[in-house]
Amino acid sequence: MAKPNTKPFDRQIREAESRLTRVRNGEISALSGGEQARAFLHIGRGVRRVIRGKSTAAPDRAVDRVFADAEERISAELQAARTARQAVITEAATAKVAKRAESKWW
Repeated sequence: MAKPNTKPFDRQIREAESRLTRVRNGEISALSGGEQARAFLHIGRGVRRVIRGKSTAAPDRAVDRVFADAEERISAELQAARTARQAVITEAATAKVAKRAESKWW
């Protein structure tokens, strides 16, 4: 019996780990389009407040929330990919054991 094909899951896991690292490093390019739009909106609000000489605490917290939400979402995607990969491996192992058990070759 051949090894289970986990290449698609391995690729998804690698990409998710890379994106998670980039989000943790604060790279906006790692965010989805909607998250990027929200981040830029809050950054713009912060710039406006700086120009007016006011505190930027609220926009800063909002940008931090965007990154925290993205990190949580990507972590969930990563966990789902790992779970799916493990399910494929388990399914292949179960099939292999079942094939050996029903074999009456000896």
